[in-house]
Amino acid sequence: MNAQPWRPPNPGGLTLCGDKLIPKENPKKLNRRTFNQLAGLAGLNSIMGRRLFAAVAPGAQNPTENSARGLPARYLVGAAYYPEWWPSTEWEIDFGQMRDLGINAVRMGEFAWASFEPSQGKFEFGWMDRAIEIARRNGIGTVLGTPTASVPPWLFQQYPDVLSGNQLGLYTYGGRKGYNTNSPHYLDACARVVNALADHYGKNPGVIGWQLDNEPGNPFQEYDPVSEKAFQEWLKKRYGTLDELNRVWNGAFWSNMFTDWSQIHFPTNSAEGGWQPAISLDYRRFFSDSFLNHLHRQADILHAKTENQFVLTNWSSPTGAVDAFTAGAEFLDASAWDNYVSAPGLSRFQRQYTAGYLSDFTRCAGPHQRFICAEQNAYVPPNAPTEGLRLQAYTDLAHGSHGQLYFEWRRPAAGGEEHRPSFIKGFDGNINPAKPMLEQIAKEMARLGPRLANATTRSDIAVLYDYPNAWAQGSGGIGDPHPRYGGEVQAFYGGLKVLRRNMDLIPLSTDLAEYKVVVAPNLRLIDDATVERLKQFVQQGGTLVLNYRAATQKMDNSMRLTLAPGPFAEIAGVQSVAILDLFEYNAQNNNLDAKLQDALGIEFSGGDSVFRTRTAIESLVLHGAETIATVRGGGPMEGQPAVTRNRHGSGWVFYAGCDSTDDAFYESVAQAVGSACGLTPLIEAPAGVEVTSRQDSESIYYFLLNFTETAHDKIELPHPMDDLIHDQRGITQLSLGPFDVAVLASRAP
Repeated sequence: MNAQPWRPPNPGGLTLCGDKLIPKENPKKLNRRTFNQLAGLAGLNSIMGRRLFAAVAPGAQNPTENSARGLPARYLVGAAYYPEWWPSTEWEIDFGQMRDLGINAVRMGEFAWASFEPSQGKFEFGWMDRAIEIARRNGIGTVLGTPTASVPPWLFQQYPDVLSGNQLGLYTYGGRKGYNTNSPHYLDACARVVNALADHYGKNPGVIGWQLDNEPGNPFQEYDPVSEKAFQEWLKKRYGTLDELNRVWNGAFWSNMFTDWSQIHFPTNSAEGGWQPAISLDYRRFFSDSFLNHLHRQADILHAKTENQFVLTNWSSPTGAVDAFTAGAEFLDASAWDNYVSAPGLSRFQRQYTAGYLSDFTRCAGPHQRFICAEQNAYVPPNAPTEGLRLQAYTDLAHGSHGQLYFEWRRPAAGGEEHRPSFIKGFDGNINPAKPMLEQIAKEMARLGPRLANATTRSDIAVLYDYPNAWAQGSGGIGDPHPRYGGEVQAFYGGLKVLRRNMDLIPLSTDLAEYKVVVAPNLRLIDDATVERLKQFVQQGGTLVLNYRAATQKMDNSMRLTLAPGPFAEIAGVQSVAILDLFEYNAQNNNLDAKLQDALGIEFSGGDSVFRTRTAIESLVLHGAETIATVRGGGPMEGQPAVTRNRHGSGWVFYAGCDSTDDAFYESVAQAVGSACGLTPLIEAPAGVEVTSRQDSESIYYFLLNFTETAHDKIELPHPMDDLIHDQRGITQLSLGPFDVAVLASRAP
């Protein structure tokens, strides 16, 4: 390519004020209500002006109002690259190899703070200028990371409070992350380096976008004196008075009645039960607000000083410690997550649903369904088929992704990730054994990406995801023996895959008018307004799915004085009068004989399988509902209802008074829901073949993903479609090889 070298602008727009860089112009004021809601900072009212001047540059734009900040029309196939690790003489070789492989994007800079700012206020950008220019000459756009996830040694030496701590104590220096989002020194330093980067690269044509920080919210705690003071201030704003806090926290329990805000500490080493339910939930809300404030400040700087460059962040998981829905609604142009789902073919095929689940979540966190996978495995182990790489790429595409950045181009020759198996270029200088597959992926995405650039996902099934419920119950995954909130939500999502329809993951506040089915796993904490909205949804013809202990708690994590499903009992036609808690009664703690535990199960009407239970079985009493599954092997509980359905108004309420370790349990619930609602598959497909769709103004695009090693011949299509991968028109059936994919198109109605 003959692109002209880009020249950085002369430094300007900033002036030195004390030890901070601030805009020369008068800063545009950030909405105080929003800022106070997001911030959880010590002494906020007294320092708000100082921090805002340090953080917010003039003219910040709402990301939803700047269409130029959308993701590129081309599908991004890229890699993480760290030029600061390698001699500059090797950069030309690296970018040339990327070009030859079909890579069109690279992420750089997110851990380079010490290289960008080797001492306070002294910036060195020449090395990154050269790397970006070489990438640009090779047709590769740069996603530039703000380097705030790893503080340089000089900053910690000068201000030790820039690092936080955990239950073991304050962090010592070394490694990455652990930064303190409540430290004014840390936030000011972040503002200084991000302002400088934005001034220097905000109009660089080689920079296509920005990544804020790296995997924000991980680690999952900030325990230090500055954060503790900030938590006290956050609580003051939330409750107003100690009387109100003591009422909500029930300070009378164990005599924890506070008479001064300074008495409230992080109970990291309390003798027994210091993390009471209410303080635990409030801490998680505070933690999320602190990180949102940290990210929001950076986004405001970038939106004010950059042009035609998107701003996103990469969640290690969007379901974690920071509210990704709020981030997408308030200050991101797109969202992203890091996809490290294991290779296809190494575990049961349902494991691959994890990628779809987190992609659907990130798509819905958007905004405008914009997301990418900011990190993705660049290899499969030698005992897995290389076709798995292509299958995972198409799984991203099928769920709405606009790109994937492999991690990583090269491993470091020394450092904590020197043995990391995921890399494209090996220490010997050659591309890894999956090179032909990586080339095929890049070629196919280059052809399909522009065609799908404006295609969005339209769903009539919604799975509710609520951060307060996740934070209150814990977010253990599918493999966790105590799956908690996240695991149960994902289990229902996986079961619903049997319906072969699209799904959204949405917050409680979402308008439900477009959905036929709303699934609300582990919805224990709920407010009265949401109860009424869900009741109205059912009354008007929607189907609601609830499970055990539903609606038994208030949003402050205290108990409702009712039995499950609480305020939904009338529309569900069932009530739980007792519960067998399998964490209290199990063979491991000798409270339940192993033979009795093994005999426990759930059987659906007309079925011949008994599904194992995991956490609890409620003793249900019917008040109009009908039984669709019963308890087996429970002594006096034998034959009692386990899963029910009830007609209410024009809709249905399904209630599962138990959970299970078996995927097929959740598939059976989903099939019962689909049958009641008259839902039909987008395309009929064999077991283990996922089906999704996307749509633009001209076409509906169907994706079939074979997650199994079984080949499938002659899958019948409902009408003639075009095969976009093989460029065949009007086909009426197709075949899928092991771990194979198909992308089909038909005219939109």
